[in-house]
Amino acid sequence: MEAAALYERFENNLETIFSYIKRGLDVRTTPYNISMPLELNLLCDVLTQAGFPCRVTKDGFDALVEFHALYMQEGKRVSDVMHRILEDKRAYLRTPEGTVLLKEQLIRRLEYFNEIAHSMEVIARLQQLGSPLQYNYPFLNQ
Repeated sequence: MEAAALYERFENNLETIFSYIKRGLDVRTTPYNISMPLELNLLCDVLTQAGFPCRVTKDGFDALVEFHALYMQEGKRVSDVMHRILEDKRAYLRTPEGTVLLKEQLIRRLEYFNEIAHSMEVIARLQQLGSPLQYNYPFLNQ
């Protein structure tokens, strides 16, 4: 998917993910509880580097709730910063591993949220249809 399309869908993707987590979608067999706070921290690093101070302090899905609240308050500013990053082809971010383009880092985060939103829609549809569990873990049935 193109960067412009990912940028346009970000708010919708964030809302989709948040709504499924809020409804209690069963995602215990997924790594989202661990990967989402990491991706949110990386997104906050990119936004901070571009001039919008942002920080997520919580773990697990609480990090998503915290970021969602921030986005609901400052959505216009966040969108403006993202747009500015996508337009700038020379901005870079220094990391312990080296230097990376800020635009590329943002595009990777936008892709992540697009994929997670799609995955959660599929998981919700499967659970709604009563599909059998793909993996039956005894500790999940307790």
